[in-house]
Amino acid sequence: MAVRQHRHALIPRARTPEPEQALMEASRTFRASFQQLLQGRIGEVLGEDSLPARELHRRWPELRRQLDACPQIQAAHQRRAALQDQLWATVKAAIADDRQRLEAVADSQRRGPGSLQLTADLAIPSHQLKADIHRMPGGYLNAQEEEGVVTGALYDHGVFLYGQGWFGPLNDAPGRTVIEQVLARHHAGLRPRRILDLGCGAGHSTLPYAAAFPEAEVWGIDLGASLLRYASARARLLDHAVHFAQQDAERTGFGDRSFDLIVSHILLHEIPAAARRRLFAEAHRLLRPQGVMVHLDSALFLRPSTPASRYFRDTEVWVNSEPYLASSPDHAFAAYALEAGFAPDRFQVHELPGPTAEAGGTPQWLAFCARKS
Repeated sequence: MAVRQHRHALIPRARTPEPEQALMEASRTFRASFQQLLQGRIGEVLGEDSLPARELHRRWPELRRQLDACPQIQAAHQRRAALQDQLWATVKAAIADDRQRLEAVADSQRRGPGSLQLTADLAIPSHQLKADIHRMPGGYLNAQEEEGVVTGALYDHGVFLYGQGWFGPLNDAPGRTVIEQVLARHHAGLRPRRILDLGCGAGHSTLPYAAAFPEAEVWGIDLGASLLRYASARARLLDHAVHFAQQDAERTGFGDRSFDLIVSHILLHEIPAAARRRLFAEAHRLLRPQGVMVHLDSALFLRPSTPASRYFRDTEVWVNSEPYLASSPDHAFAAYALEAGFAPDRFQVHELPGPTAEAGGTPQWLAFCARKS
């Protein structure tokens, strides 16, 4: 049974559900056919089902050239991009029809638990200004006051449609995965007093920490003002006390040793290698002794397991405006942790299944974890 999105009051109400339903069905059909096309063409080129990793690495440039030159695959890339653009257009149309109500709901949540701190003159890292990530119109950083909570609403509903319910009814599966499969299993004694979610977006994965650790002070930071306005209103609407602030995760304004738990969710693949290094260093600075860092991201993006998944990952760079997917291999993160100051024996990588298995499969995660000495 397909996952249905939790229809809280900040989800745009489309005039009719048919466009969204048709889009999700078209996406499901395309993804299945594209996977079949890739696997068939890869089998033709390689001449066998699987190769040792070293041999595949040697033959990868030629395989990539032949796949890129295949007319059917070229047409499929165009279809991938068109479906993504159609997704955002469909959600934008629903928001335009429902904007007055959405802004009224957000306004009704201006007061309550938690807080919202925006910084109009925040210096945005240049790497986040080079592309509209995921082909999302305007990217994540529409900060103008007239944007209100539009970017947040676009992201919240758009992510659910894109993921076909993979992230659960509240899009919070990444956060729940860290709590249930990393912290509960590997850091069961951790009782954080202050928690920081880096690159929190609309607050999807931030809220599970407020629920799991009700005595803790929970913060979420991001670069996008509209995302944060939405995240704050959404948190209050869902009865969670969270503090949101517009800050750069690579250089926050928090003091040294001020958090017990620092997390991020599907952030690493959105930033280049140099920024990943700075993110680890900043987490080490901010953690108290014995504090824990966990960065969760997609295994598909950081450790693709088949030639077809690697090709999909590599072409997402330009088809879906994901410029930094392959900017560092997954084994480089151990070096980033060591450079940041974490002891080698306190860094681990956990490969995890997602907690939901709906609408096309279970996402597989990599969790990069370290504990400060």
